[in-house]
Amino acid sequence: MKNFRFSLLRFVLFVGASHLFCASLSFATDNVSYLGVNTSVSSLSPLTMSWRTALEGVNDQDSQSSGKFVSFHLNAKMDYQLAPQVLLNLNPQIRFESGSFQSVDGDRGNESGVYFREAAAHWLFATNSRLSAGALDQSTMHSDLLIGEQAFPAARAKWQMFEVHSWSMVLEAEDAIPTSMGLSTNTAGVEETPQFVSASLALNYEPNPQYHWDTRIGTFSYSHLPTAVAYQSSLRGNTVLSLTDNESIFVYNYEGVEAETKARFPVMRGWDFISKAAYLQNDKADNKNSRAYELTAGSEFFFVGRKSLEVSFQAFRIEPDAAVSYFNSENYFNNTNRIGYNIQSYINFKKYGFRIGVSYTDAEVIYLNPVQTRERSVLLKLETFYAKI
Repeated sequence: MKNFRFSLLRFVLFVGASHLFCASLSFATDNVSYLGVNTSVSSLSPLTMSWRTALEGVNDQDSQSSGKFVSFHLNAKMDYQLAPQVLLNLNPQIRFESGSFQSVDGDRGNESGVYFREAAAHWLFATNSRLSAGALDQSTMHSDLLIGEQAFPAARAKWQMFEVHSWSMVLEAEDAIPTSMGLSTNTAGVEETPQFVSASLALNYEPNPQYHWDTRIGTFSYSHLPTAVAYQSSLRGNTVLSLTDNESIFVYNYEGVEAETKARFPVMRGWDFISKAAYLQNDKADNKNSRAYELTAGSEFFFVGRKSLEVSFQAFRIEPDAAVSYFNSENYFNNTNRIGYNIQSYINFKKYGFRIGVSYTDAEVIYLNPVQTRERSVLLKLETFYAKI
């Protein structure tokens, strides 16, 4: 008989299932006060929903590929209070793309479909603290340099260690299965299930809901990444050894540290300053291939009629093996081995609940190789804000 192996996932599932059973029994009461919040069953609906839409026109160009397409997104947020301390949430995205996609390797294609930003259960065991299990949004815990806006099947523990005035400190740990946007592991044959383990410590300052300063440092580790993921990543900048025409293995393991800080504060009446910085290092790769950074500075200018103008400039550098390129953000073309910049501007019509904007990205190759060249992208976007249903 095999020995039982303890893991964060098994612990969260066991504790969560036990608490779910007990909490469901107590939810029959008509009035419950939890963490100072009145959760009267008779006065509050347990289900809340909101939605937003976005329409994008995209023109991506490099010497080996071309994409000109229109993309429509419909995003929804659905939260259901199953019990006083148990929350279920589902954040689906419906994506429709139409246009032309051309590339030498056929890697980029139509990505229409239904995806999930999150689909999970949460046990709220203390103030701003929870145990979560399901398909969890990775962007809430990691920078875009490491993982883009997608979900991994995971178990996560989040604990707010203290809150004093406007300051708080939060500790998070996660055990996840790295997957594609469609939640596929991409494993074949007898390959082991891939694993992604991470932990972070965050210090946050929020004097009011409009202004904040958030700083986070953490560690991460990938293991048992499939050969199909390695092959796709080789087309996007990672260093691999080829096994067959569409299977590869990574030369380096991916284990290291990440840090991120972001802030928003007022400069004067009608002008807010926005900044962000992120750093990533893979301790298992060579020094010249192991680091990544991102620096962003911007402003929002407010006008009468609840209108505002946002402008920002971002510079980034992602060395070939700093991150697994298959998982990092589409803001960097899901690539490593890139250095470049992004300029974007949006006009917000807050009275009417939408914004329009334009974004331009230019990314050059750090080290020349046969599969990557300079890439440019122009994006036009019309997007609504989240509205309650």
